[in-house]
Order: sequence, then structure tokens, then C-alpha cells
Amino acid sequence: MTLIAESTLRIGAELPPLTKPISQRQIDCYSGVRPRSIHTDPEWARAKGFRAPLAQGMMSTAYVSEMMVALLGEGFAQGGRMAVKFIKPVYVGDTLTMHGVVTGKEPAETGCTRVAVELWCENQEGVRTMVGEASGLAAAAA
Repeated sequence: MTLIAESTLRIGAELPPLTKPISQRQIDCYSGVRPRSIHTDPEWARAKGFRAPLAQGMMSTAYVSEMMVALLGEGFAQGGRMAVKFIKPVYVGDTLTMHGVVTGKEPAETGCTRVAVELWCENQEGVRTMVGEASGLAAAAA
């Protein structure tokens, strides 16, 4: 596994934000179109108290994974961890922006360094929809 050098990652560094528009087609492709689903049936979603169909929470985690792979490459793909809380719904038509800040580095298994990142997703109004942390592996300093 090829890892980036932990010396290239500074605690407090902000990750480049990743912005994704959320379309009904993406939601449909993610879970399949089903009647009586808050994800794919607008009338059913409204009947359940939502203003529009909801994106699946796992879509947000997939976008955070994309951001972490951009940071750590194989170190996240093969050694990544993530713990999140979904705190507000994401609706069709929203635009999500994923954010992250490097919060720590510590020795990890196999002589690598585990890099920790605080992360959050915001909609187009700046409202946080998901918060959590992720980590992955980097090559330890020699």
C-alpha cells in the first residue's frame, strides 16, 4: 500500500471543501425507485412530514469518503474509519458541501500514523446536516 507522508499533513489544516448537488436521479439510482418511500416518492415524503424526498444518509458518507480518499488515498481506502451523526435531513435539490479539519496524528498499527479529521456537511443555507470524524493511515515520519 502506498501512503502519503504524515509530515505533509498539518494539525489544524482544512481539507479542500467538496460540493455536491443532490438530484432526484441520484437518489433514485442510490436506492431504486419504490412507491411509498420518503426517498423516491414526493407525495409519500410530504405525507410523512417532509417538504420533499430525502437523500439517503449514506450518500453524505460516500461524499465524505471521497473527500478522505482525496486526502489520504489508499490510506483511507484500506485503513479508513468513520463515525458520524445525521442531524438534519438532506432534501432533493439541496447542495451539500463537505468540510474537514485535521485534528490529530498518532502512531497506528503496522508502524503507520493514523490521521484524524473532524468533518461536517452543510447544505446551501449553511445548516449542518451531518457531523463526525474520520481517520486513515499515512506513512510515519522516518
